[in-house]
Amino acid sequence: MEKTNLRFQAKYRVIEENEVRFEEIDCEDAEYLIVAFGSMARIGQKAMELAREKGIKVGILRPITLYPFPKKEVARLSKQVKGILTVEMSAGQMVEDVRLNVANNIPVEHFGRFGGVIPTPEEIVEALEKQIIGA
Repeated sequence: MEKTNLRFQAKYRVIEENEVRFEEIDCEDAEYLIVAFGSMARIGQKAMELAREKGIKVGILRPITLYPFPKKEVARLSKQVKGILTVEMSAGQMVEDVRLNVANNIPVEHFGRFGGVIPTPEEIVEALEKQIIGA
């Protein structure tokens, strides 16, 4: 059984190295980052546009795969930005993945809705301003 587990661990390392899929949107000059996947990424993109209209430099990291999670990209971007807001239609399961990969020197918060309630881009901007920028 140990040999089998070691074989699987080696396989997982290869997958984590070669099969991470993600998209970065306007992260080059970003001071804040929204991390969102699925339909929330599209809504987050509109929130990013609204924030930029207000002069808040926001970028988006959209994980396409949740496993393997884009750990290296989160870690790299966390050194560039002042704070990260994860946006999910859940209780915040992804925020833990983000926090694990951020050196605890910037705020990482979660904004989410439950029960099929879809947040608006304006609500996301408001959460970013209250939870991250105002932190």
